[in-house]
Amino acid sequence: MNPFQEIKAVSPVQAIGMRGDMSLWDVDTAFGRLYDKALAGRLMFRQPAIGVRHGEVRIPDAFRSEYHVLFPLNASPGVEIPGTEIVDLPGAEVASFVHRGPYEWIQCTYEMVLDWLRENRYEAAGEVREVFFVAPEPHSGGTQDDMLTEIQVPIRPAA
Repeated sequence: MNPFQEIKAVSPVQAIGMRGDMSLWDVDTAFGRLYDKALAGRLMFRQPAIGVRHGEVRIPDAFRSEYHVLFPLNASPGVEIPGTEIVDLPGAEVASFVHRGPYEWIQCTYEMVLDWLRENRYEAAGEVREVFFVAPEPHSGGTQDDMLTEIQVPIRPAA
């Protein structure tokens, strides 16, 4: 399956976030901590959650990546939430790719993303965003196989 979906424009987003070195297995826990902090601060945020993978576009290291977990905000918070930061993500033209299944398998999708960029003569023009559309619903019987993540790579034609 080719994960490429489309080239599209994404709008700027203001979000509350936490950044750190994370393994693939730490991402879910980090989102849980951010969720608790946002609720404690009575912030209004919207779905879906976003992750930003810092550094060049590459196959993610399963054990360590500089990563940002983010919840897009409905409005500027007006208060400081300890242990978090407000992040302004710029708008961009992105190549959109779909990853279905467990997050631990996202490395396989990134291999195809890198191949697509090379074959179609594009290069990354910024840091990769991961948009989490469907997470497992343990109370409704959902599994990690139900997960749906969009990988957004800001692009420009390769030199």
